[in-house]
Amino acid sequence: MAFENSENSVGMSFKTVEKEDNIQRNFDNNAAPLQQLVDCSDVFSSNEIFCGREALIEWARNVGKKNGFVIVIKRSDKGDSRKARVTLACERGGTYRHAKNKPNVEALNRKDTGTKKCDCPFKIIGVKLSSNDDWSVRVVCGFHNHQAAKQLEGHSYAGRLSDGEKTILSDMTKNLVKPRNILLSIKNHDEYNVSTMKTIYNARHKHRLLNNAGRSQMQQLMKELNECKYVDWHRKDESNDCVRDLFWAHPTSIQLLNAFCSALIMDCTYKTNRYRLPLLEIVGVTSTNLTFSVAFVYLEAEHVDNYTWAMEKLQSLMFVDRLPNVIVTDRELALMNAVRLVFPTTTNLLCRWHISKNVLANCKKLFERKEKWEAFMSAWSVLVFSSKEDEYERNLRSLTTDYYTYPGAVKYVTESWLTPYKERFVAAWTDKVMHLGNVTTNRAESAHAKLKRHLGSSQGDFESSWNVINVLIELQHTEIKASFERSISIVEHQFNYAMFKELRGMVSRASLNMILMEFKRATQVEIDKGICGCVNRTSYGLPCEHELAELIKEGRTIPLDSVHSHWRKLDTTNDNVSSELTITTEIDSILRQFADCDEAGKIALKRKLRELACPATTSMFPPLEKVKGKGRPSLKINLSTKRAPSLFEIVESAHNSTSPHTACSVKVPKEKKLKYIKCFPHQIRKHIVNIVDVKADGHCGYRSIAALLGMGEDGWGKVRQDLVHELQTFHDEYVQLFGSIDRVAELVYSLSCFDSFAPYDRWMTLPDMGHLIASRYNIVLVHLSIRQCLTYLPLRSVSPAPLHHKLIAIGFVEDCHFVQVFLDSTSPIPPIACNWRNYRYQCARGWEIPYVPRIEAFRSSLGTNSNVATQETIHLDET
Repeated sequence: MAFENSENSVGMSFKTVEKEDNIQRNFDNNAAPLQQLVDCSDVFSSNEIFCGREALIEWARNVGKKNGFVIVIKRSDKGDSRKARVTLACERGGTYRHAKNKPNVEALNRKDTGTKKCDCPFKIIGVKLSSNDDWSVRVVCGFHNHQAAKQLEGHSYAGRLSDGEKTILSDMTKNLVKPRNILLSIKNHDEYNVSTMKTIYNARHKHRLLNNAGRSQMQQLMKELNECKYVDWHRKDESNDCVRDLFWAHPTSIQLLNAFCSALIMDCTYKTNRYRLPLLEIVGVTSTNLTFSVAFVYLEAEHVDNYTWAMEKLQSLMFVDRLPNVIVTDRELALMNAVRLVFPTTTNLLCRWHISKNVLANCKKLFERKEKWEAFMSAWSVLVFSSKEDEYERNLRSLTTDYYTYPGAVKYVTESWLTPYKERFVAAWTDKVMHLGNVTTNRAESAHAKLKRHLGSSQGDFESSWNVINVLIELQHTEIKASFERSISIVEHQFNYAMFKELRGMVSRASLNMILMEFKRATQVEIDKGICGCVNRTSYGLPCEHELAELIKEGRTIPLDSVHSHWRKLDTTNDNVSSELTITTEIDSILRQFADCDEAGKIALKRKLRELACPATTSMFPPLEKVKGKGRPSLKINLSTKRAPSLFEIVESAHNSTSPHTACSVKVPKEKKLKYIKCFPHQIRKHIVNIVDVKADGHCGYRSIAALLGMGEDGWGKVRQDLVHELQTFHDEYVQLFGSIDRVAELVYSLSCFDSFAPYDRWMTLPDMGHLIASRYNIVLVHLSIRQCLTYLPLRSVSPAPLHHKLIAIGFVEDCHFVQVFLDSTSPIPPIACNWRNYRYQCARGWEIPYVPRIEAFRSSLGTNSNVATQETIHLDET
């Protein structure tokens, strides 16, 4: 204690002198009025011995928070030559120091920046004592030259998240919790938390970057699919490594598929990803009557080839003896043909709901009176639900006779639906197959709606969509397993009939409910099978009325084997899984193939095996984002996942006088002017379809390239790494192209920047980087600006067919920023950089040929008096 008092007295005497000096300096330099000085000496003076450095720092920060000040570490000394100590100061201490390349405020490009520094003199020092890890604190200067904050929410340092809060944020982000709810949860855990929404957004962004660890979107997706043991396949365009079709299925979903394969429902949905690829969802139904997702397939196009590939991959997941009895789709002809090719023995039913809406869309306009139209639709429903073929014929004759005055409507339903497809949706035929009650695609439509609610945006990529899908699937599987256990362990009182003795706990409660309904009707039906119809037996695999009536008469219980195996399955295990599966034969075949290959073949085979063993090393890119080429583009990106109105909805709206939503009520958005459009030569502006901005952090050039290549803006780091690798791999060639080893070294230095903000000397420079980008990614790069326009081609590769060329464009605007530029397909393009002709390989000369007419068109549009340079080197004093 004597030691503590002596330390305190020395501190107090030193504090008095330091206080006076700081007060004088405060008046001289900052001219702060006397009433702004706040003395906090007493609240920070303490004789307490702290157990460790972190305990001392936490105490100081908590005291600061309670008094409206944010305390930060100014200096830390580990104590190599003296006692360890830590200096704590106010966050507003010190003064703003200009960056070396920005010597004054006027030189700043952004005018909305500022500083909170006001040279606050507050300072306390924590010193480690000789005993154990004990620390003491003394006040050097307890004055602040600014008022205490009334609230700390605006102070970024005070709002930092603790390690525990970061863990909460990580878990909640993974579980699709919205940022505002994350913030509320963190504040509920800590009443003194002063974090803001910006803090949460920044922390989520940092979490994503750390989680991705520099991997591209596709590499991260492949890594996550592999870690979660998904089965996935993909097809890609070999010319540019862009994915064409992508298929994935959860391992538990595959077990459910093989356990409950009787009926599958398939349907495509749209506006789920930024690439505008249709998403094919395949769902099934369990014995407890719950829907489960089988697989998700992103398709390049809705063609027979794409659907056939998806069906083949689905078939490969199924056991040979467990193929589906029924597949329900809408009338998507390409999908129907693919189902017929891959599953020839499976019955393909068509969705009755979609058929009904198609009839509405095409026939309602033919009826002048609402009553007549409703009567027609009633007759149509009776026809569709005809239970026998002779009944169907009678109902068809009746409809044709009653509505002969509407030949267009009769012709449409007959020729478009009944003649070619009646066996696929009319009850007289569908009741003969075991569809388990699935005669519409409503289950798939419901799955679409649930997925879109959680996606929240139509501009997500594959990886972000997978994160949402994976969470939904996990929750789905939990609910399905719970339903199995409820069927096994809970006996509902309504099933206490003696006849149900063998079934209780052995079949699902959903099947018991259907049997109970038939049981109650069985007392009113004779044993005549003709009267029964046996729909429950043929369509559901359950005892029908006449079977139950016979059992009641004989006084027997319902035998367990009278219930189809689908309803008796109450788990996800598969009995015929072979435990002796090996890949010895395949490995031997690969080794023989590897030995027989030449060097190039060995390299290619090794690369394929590496991607198979380590999916995160894939070189695959996501598909190119589709740009709408017609009409003036809107600057505002449509994030909605809501589908466009169907034809039947438009028809209903137009013909229903009671509906407030008529066809004429649709508002056409006003045209908007593209941002930065004036930063490009006026001759090229009419060919610019869209301009997409990126974050302005010094990496904007690389962000633009990453986004145009399909990596997303956050792939800028990967682009920098790739270009460094390009320079190092072809070092000698680039020394010749750029003129010296020093210039190549400067470019490597410029590229090797991975901080959050890049200084001026680390920005992208053109034309140097143009040659690197075109050659590394085998693309055509167009650079546009008000001063210089050039096109860059690959230096070393053989040109593929022009159809497979990939052309991207970037713009340099306001002399300090890069953006993505989208040109129409007929747009003129600038001349090719001269150095390409001087240093390209002989095999690369074919790249230029397809663009000669477009280059000449560009030259003609500029004319001879243009100030736009079309060469690498320009003199700014001449522009």
